[in-house]
Amino acid sequence: MIELSEEDRSEVEGFIRHGKANARTLTRAHILLKDAEGWSITRLAAAFGVSEATVSNIRKRFHEGGMVGVLSDKVQEKRRRALSGAGRPC
Repeated sequence: MIELSEEDRSEVEGFIRHGKANARTLTRAHILLKDAEGWSITRLAAAFGVSEATVSNIRKRFHEGGMVGVLSDKVQEKRRRALSGAGRPC
């Protein structure tokens, strides 16, 4: 279970209210709030249409990187290179 400080809770609620993120990130924010309210992994997964592993990963990301770890997407270098053509032989 995640424990959010009042400051963290306000940040997540503001993030959701602002709504300027992709759906995946907004789902992670909603999961953070409900997890802090004591929802089980099974209930969170069912409510938000994700796997239990996803909920566990969100918890892990929060414990390792705090709010930034959950509310920002990891850069996927290989995908970016593949889409841009960088490193492709001529």
